[in-house]
Amino acid sequence: MKFGLLNVLALVSVIPLAVALNACSDDSSTSSPATKLPTEVKDLKELEEHKCDMSVIGEKVFVESEDLLYECDGDAWFKSYDQTKPSSTKSSSSKKTDGSSDSKTADKEGSSGNDKEEATSSSSAKSSSSRPAEILEPEITVNETCTEVGACDAMVKTDISTWHFVRKDNFGDDAEYTYTVDGKDLIVTIKNADGTTNSKTYSMYNMESEAGVEMAFNAAKSTCKDGGGNDNKIKSCVKDTVKALPECNASRDGFIGKKDSSSYVVCKNGSWEKAKEIDMDTYGKTCTNAEVGTRTNGVVTETNKYYCTANGWVSLMSWNWDVPKEAHFNPNITYGTMTDERDGKVYRTVQIGDQIWMAENLNYADSVKTPSLLERSWCYDNKTENCDVAGRLYTWAAAIDSVALYDNGNGVNCGDGVNCTMPKKVRGICPSGWHLPRYAGGYDDEFYILYIAAGEKTAGKALKSQMGWEYRGYKYIGTDTLGFSGIPAGYRASFGEFIFAGGYTYFHTTMDRFDGFTDAEYLAYGTDGMGKERLDKSAAYSVRCIKDSD
Repeated sequence: MKFGLLNVLALVSVIPLAVALNACSDDSSTSSPATKLPTEVKDLKELEEHKCDMSVIGEKVFVESEDLLYECDGDAWFKSYDQTKPSSTKSSSSKKTDGSSDSKTADKEGSSGNDKEEATSSSSAKSSSSRPAEILEPEITVNETCTEVGACDAMVKTDISTWHFVRKDNFGDDAEYTYTVDGKDLIVTIKNADGTTNSKTYSMYNMESEAGVEMAFNAAKSTCKDGGGNDNKIKSCVKDTVKALPECNASRDGFIGKKDSSSYVVCKNGSWEKAKEIDMDTYGKTCTNAEVGTRTNGVVTETNKYYCTANGWVSLMSWNWDVPKEAHFNPNITYGTMTDERDGKVYRTVQIGDQIWMAENLNYADSVKTPSLLERSWCYDNKTENCDVAGRLYTWAAAIDSVALYDNGNGVNCGDGVNCTMPKKVRGICPSGWHLPRYAGGYDDEFYILYIAAGEKTAGKALKSQMGWEYRGYKYIGTDTLGFSGIPAGYRASFGEFIFAGGYTYFHTTMDRFDGFTDAEYLAYGTDGMGKERLDKSAAYSVRCIKDSD
């Protein structure tokens, strides 16, 4: 290994000189690398037509079909880490070197006005055009440190093999001394200048005792020094193998590097920092304005899923209000649609057995048309944009539209301390032709029918959305096999706090317990089942409507 490494280093150091001599040669048949290689080629096949050897090491060629620079490492072409293109290089594509659309093209394809500015800024912020597509692996550097000491000083008391030196004899000739041990005895072998050898055995030292070794060592070292043994130098070298990422500098800003087998770092502001899971899992993947709505698997953890939004990649493995509702639908299900004539909102629907359900939570808020909603419905955290993701949260009085269902003329109605006898079908706040799921306490219970269709033991898993279920660090992936797409929307407690987004979701039914409580169906993180729970009527939960069958 020692000689192999030296030979390689020697070869590398000689080649640039040879190249330089060829460049200065008068031989007209020899050209410099600049004239051998084109600045740009059409595709990888054309690139391979140009030989990559030590004569063109470090040279770069732009590959038009890949929209990338390739570099020669002396043996093969690879995607260059430096993607700074020469001014003469042009690409027929409207994409940047990281695959994102050119800002001008994005403006033409996108919306007008502020949408253009948003698309351009978000696209430019997503990834650097000079990033490689692959995560950087640590580079192995072998550092060799060598020291020279006199043969006498190089002797180690506890290592008899180092008691070996050449000194001058009484005639000024070199004599080689070698020390060995036989039991308790010290044996000194002397090879003289004339080639003769003689050995002496010293029993006085008792080499099996620490004191004896100490005395013998001092005597041997003295013999060495008295004969000028230190004039002969012994060279010792230690190799230190360092496995590290290349320097984090401005040209590598944003690069992801693999620190070891399970940890990753990102280059930021001149130093390597611990990388976030989403940084390394979406590394090398583009999320441009044209790709919004696409999904991808993780680069490092393939089972992780990510969704491209106008603001870049977001994880689908945990609840994130930045993930639009569209990301939570099952891409393998063919959904129907329904338009709420009251406000024009369009909802996806899905048929499960003989029932047709809304495949998303209701988001109706007009308290003028529907007075029951006044101060009885909310968006999670009181943020309007959260309603666009998970629908609204309603009290039971709001859900059943208590004003329309029952009013004693004093403004007091069901859910406010007044009990109602529920008709068989309660439209509640559902759109025309739809109604609130009926609670019948038996086989006519509409959530129970859904529960049976989904499979009793695994109904919860089958009805949960495939993404977004994570609570207290526990990730849970639903199968959403029926397209119900139940998302963990959480709820608003009666005391006003919004809780459990990411871990729970509750759906109103028509059940009135006559004690200030109702029964709601729920899905919870970490379980495969679906349950029913007695809940406070003044708390606010989600509404899923079911289509009238008559």
